[in-house]
Amino acid sequence: MYRALRHSLVLASLLLAAGWAGAQITEHPATVAPGSFLIEMDALSLTLDKEGGGKYTAVGAGSVFVSTGLTENWDVQVGAELFISQKFESGGFTERNSGIGDLYVRTKYRFYDNPESGTMIALLPYVKIPTNSGGVGNDALEGGFIVPWSTNLAGGFHCDIMAELDFLRNDNDDGYDTYWYASASLTRSLTKAVGLYGEVALGKSSGASASEGVMGAGVTLAVSENTWWDFAVYKGLSRGAADWNHVIRFNFGF
Repeated sequence: MYRALRHSLVLASLLLAAGWAGAQITEHPATVAPGSFLIEMDALSLTLDKEGGGKYTAVGAGSVFVSTGLTENWDVQVGAELFISQKFESGGFTERNSGIGDLYVRTKYRFYDNPESGTMIALLPYVKIPTNSGGVGNDALEGGFIVPWSTNLAGGFHCDIMAELDFLRNDNDDGYDTYWYASASLTRSLTKAVGLYGEVALGKSSGASASEGVMGAGVTLAVSENTWWDFAVYKGLSRGAADWNHVIRFNFGF
């Protein structure tokens, strides 16, 4: 159970909106311009799950991604999980782990851009470097590929769709499983400062882990053109997903 829940927590911390107030899970294909930087932080994330008489709670704080552009359609991104705390309770047994998380290195190449329709497509490979402490990670090198796609729709709506293939250490710690993941979000601005979005995500591992399905909604609040807050709540739809995930994010570009 630990693995599926930990993966859900990590996925919820990996949004890189690249200058656009996007959804929490689904990546956006826009890239950061050369000479500019985007700092994104999960100020606080809370994951809750009950399964088989046990209760799992995970708290993440200060998960940070920093992005900068190399060219107009290519950027590089470095992320770190500054603090993770996990607790598992079952009967009279309680296990607690807390420490720093892992390091992530990513790069995004936007290879299609149609300004008339607002359609963009990008390729985003990533590597997770195990730097965790306190038993909050699996001490394994992992990675994968993400393909984000976005377009504008009628009525002021914006759609993002993402496909992802991950190579993750298996539960037996003797090899790797492939993990297929897809998500989609629908966003609409209510005012210049406030936006709403709904999102659905599905995932399945080639191993024995149960499939993951989540659905959620969020609200964004723009303080300025390059600074905004994002609050999202997700509900697990399947046995392999955490029951609830709450995230408060802060984003700052300069």
